Amino acid sequence: MASSSFDNAADDFNELKKAIENLVSVKLARAQKENRKLVLNDINRRLDAAEVSLKEMQREVDKASAGSRPQLSYRLRAFQSEFNNLTRQIESAKQQNSSLNDSWNQMDSTRRQVLGNQGAVERTSAAITRTERLGVETENIGNEITAELANQRDQLVRTRGMLDQADSSLDKSRRTLLNMARKAVTNKIALISIIVVEVLILAGVLYWKFK
Repeated sequence: MASSSFDNAADDFNELKKAIENLVSVKLARAQKENRKLVLNDINRRLDAAEVSLKEMQREVDKASAGSRPQLSYRLRAFQSEFNNLTRQIESAKQQNSSLNDSWNQMDSTRRQVLGNQGAVERTSAAITRTERLGVETENIGNEITAELANQRDQLVRTRGMLDQADSSLDKSRRTLLNMARKAVTNKIALISIIVVEVLILAGVLYWKFK
């Protein structure tokens, strides 16, 4: 009976050992980063079950008769050796997984940095585009202002020409008025002279008439 229980525990151990080796050599090696933790959890769960099988075998050895105990102890030591080798294999796989995680983290960090740099390049490109567009708009505004100043300059030139013409007309009018004023004064003087002469003549005539 003890041997049968030992054999059942041994069978369980062998099945768990094969499953763990398959998980380590196949699934863990091929698993992607997000699935490796699930595979490791499954390995740890089966490893705990294998340890339970070893403890069950140890109990059967302790209960075995003196005649069958040496053989069962020998088999138990073999299973324990396999368990230790399996544990070392799992630890090695975990270290490799840690290295892979570090590599993946570094790759993720590099990827994020590249994406960040790409984002910075895109923002810089957008800023340059906005600056170029602003430069074009500023140039257009400058051209419009230049055209407006040129138009105002032409208006000022025309206005100045009109003012010069007005000044010339005023000078002519002023000269005309002065000439008219001089002629009026001359006419007045001439008229007064004529009147004086006529008065003198009239006075002379009266004097000779009544003498």
